[in-house]
Amino acid sequence: MTTNRLPLRAGIDMGGTGTRIVLLEGEKEVVSETIPTAWFATQPQGLRAKALADKVCALLPAGSSLASVGIGASGPVNNQTEIIENNDTLACFSFYPLVAQLRELLAIPVAIDNDAVVAALGEYHLGAGRGSQRMMMVTLGTGIGVALLDKGEPLRSFDGRHPEAGHIPVSGDPVMCYCGLQGCWEMLASRSWLQRALLAEIPDLAWDARTVLVLTELSAENARVAAILHKYGQTVGRGLNTLLTLYGPDITLLSGSAALLLPLYQAGLDQALHRADGYAVNRHISYASLGDAAGALGAAILPTLRQASQP
Repeated sequence: MTTNRLPLRAGIDMGGTGTRIVLLEGEKEVVSETIPTAWFATQPQGLRAKALADKVCALLPAGSSLASVGIGASGPVNNQTEIIENNDTLACFSFYPLVAQLRELLAIPVAIDNDAVVAALGEYHLGAGRGSQRMMMVTLGTGIGVALLDKGEPLRSFDGRHPEAGHIPVSGDPVMCYCGLQGCWEMLASRSWLQRALLAEIPDLAWDARTVLVLTELSAENARVAAILHKYGQTVGRGLNTLLTLYGPDITLLSGSAALLLPLYQAGLDQALHRADGYAVNRHISYASLGDAAGALGAAILPTLRQASQP
């Protein structure tokens, strides 16, 4: 018996740790796989596009075809050249024409954007951002990703690039970020900072499905753990305060592994967001609903959105 399946759309979320691939049929996720990004670095640069294409095609169910590929990549992405420019956390896919090579190999539309943008597009079209007029999404993970959508369109700088709003100064901390800033928000408010600080106090802490429960119990009985979480909330809030003031979104969505701990650092966040009457920011802050899949799902619909926006 034959089935008339729609051609599937592939979405690829490239992070410094893992590269997640999903296949969508309409808006339904059919299959997904996460591959360590370091594996691609073991391949010669000239073969990495083929290795990625092979991984996508290997996920196709029997009798299925591929309609398009969308990519969300961490760090700077040049939207004019379609080249990733991120030697700091995504060196194995940076500074060569990966997108052009995939187009040639697969003979289908391929689109790319910053991973924060595609995650926000995923939430806007498929998740908690539906109906928003001006949505901001902040991902608190290995780093910090920020994207603003105005009526569904990403905010860009004058040259078409995505503004790296995870890299803003929030303190006088002398630690230097790879972006060149001291006191950088990403260095001080990413999950990476929180995890290091907690491991110094709780050496056997595992970062898994039980982390929220474990830290809820520990913070209630250990003042030092509670203080770390409070400080983290304050630092997250300092960056948010600046962005909320400048962007003025109607909703802010938090995603990433550290977002799940929000109830544990909410007090510190609220303290940092408190302002006098007349200067208050919109504190409509909620969880993203698509979880870790937002980036890959948003990437999957990216080529369709690009085609729809063309005259």
